[in-house]
Amino acid sequence: MRKNIINVCVLAALIGVTFFVIFNNNDGFSFNSVMDFVSDIHLPFLIGAFLCMVMNIGFKGMSIGVLSRAMGYRKSLPRNYAYASADIYFSAITPSATGGQPASAFYMVKDDIPISHTTAILSVNLFMYTASLIVLAIITFILRPSLFFNLESWVVKACIIIGLLVQLLFLSVYLMIMISEKAVIKIATWIVNVLALLHIVKHKREYLGRINASVHRFKKSVILLKNKKKALLGSFLLNFAERIAYISIGVLVFYGAMYNIPELAGTHVDVLDVYALEAYCWFGAYCVPLPGAVGASEAIFNSVFAMIINSPVLLSATMVTTRGINFYIMMMFAGVVTLIHHIRLKVNQHKKKVAETSSE
Repeated sequence: MRKNIINVCVLAALIGVTFFVIFNNNDGFSFNSVMDFVSDIHLPFLIGAFLCMVMNIGFKGMSIGVLSRAMGYRKSLPRNYAYASADIYFSAITPSATGGQPASAFYMVKDDIPISHTTAILSVNLFMYTASLIVLAIITFILRPSLFFNLESWVVKACIIIGLLVQLLFLSVYLMIMISEKAVIKIATWIVNVLALLHIVKHKREYLGRINASVHRFKKSVILLKNKKKALLGSFLLNFAERIAYISIGVLVFYGAMYNIPELAGTHVDVLDVYALEAYCWFGAYCVPLPGAVGASEAIFNSVFAMIINSPVLLSATMVTTRGINFYIMMMFAGVVTLIHHIRLKVNQHKKKVAETSSE
């Protein structure tokens, strides 16, 4: 609880600083500018953006459900949605999204899925999530490489490359574990020993213990699900759909604004260009180990979308609206869903205890 409170406070401070900078460094931009912008968005597009937000969580939940069924656990769609919501909410308030999976695991175990199988489901789902990201990155660079090279900020370019390299490293490690877990442990041990000699790592045994446990855990997860090819394919496709739904939020906000805002009405931008720009924003956010990449995501968005939105006020309004839906509102929505599920869980546990007591 203490850590969660600290994380929320840190996130709130980051959000406060971010919006202070946005509103004070942009002449003519204000809260009223955002409200006017939102009111001018063509309503069907705005509704579509919120539906994509809901679907983003839904696809994650469906992927967890597909893998759970493959292991013999049939949980309802609302329960899987709650697992995904817990992941998204706690990922948003913890550095590098480290709190998401433990939160999902907590509720899955409470719903009578053994911890070993819960770990397998979430580990494989994370692998598919990372794989879908890399595939989307490859597609984006193949279809729209010029948009990346035309970015003016070398810092944003570096963030995009670093973010993707980090995810590619994770994917490579997962694949290496599948091939030879011993080789991965040897390489990791060598790296930790070097870092310990440089006094970067102080508790060498603790680090090595965690690495060994993580490697063996993922290897066991792969063994448990390796023959469930349909489930694995389904999980990958659902994770890919989750990413498309997430990116579609910003695309719908942009095209919805083009309907009624004079400064954007004459803009002709190919839909693939907007999807690619949104994807580059998302890739760049992965290089920042802050809760929700708050601050960095906003800065990257402004730098990337300056290529197609000339007005600083409209650019900031588009950014605040997009980030408002795909992060801030989605975080609160996921938090409410998680809280409702948590309360239901407590109520059911209480009823069960009362029933057991009365039967005795």
